[in-house]
Amino acid sequence: MSARFAIGVGARRGADAQSIAHLVAQVADRAGVALQSCEMFTLESKREDEGLIDAARLLQMKIEFLPLAALLARKDDVLTKSTRVEAMTGVGSVAEAAALAGAGRGSVLVAPRTTTQSLSCAIARGVSESPSQ
Repeated sequence: MSARFAIGVGARRGADAQSIAHLVAQVADRAGVALQSCEMFTLESKREDEGLIDAARLLQMKIEFLPLAALLARKDDVLTKSTRVEAMTGVGSVAEAAALAGAGRGSVLVAPRTTTQSLSCAIARGVSESPSQ
């Protein structure tokens, strides 16, 4: 059974789709993760963010908007922290927490947060359920 990968994305308001898609593809390539095996996750408050929605469309990837509570539940599992983001959300890394929450219980980061001036991206691998063989 193959692992499920979740890409967590953090973005400042107004980030453009091309920049988001480029960062996601770059992080996935460095981690050796095929984009076809991924879903994108971010904060529910970004639901109207056209850049994120369009980036998911460009990457032919499903995007899910998670409630802050889901990210807070994984805040102790993040590997990197931004004091600015932590002050705003209570989570040190939106990208890492979103990836971990999206990949599910027991998931682990395979690509910690990579950042640009306005974006962040991380990838987590989910733990597969017991194979039914």
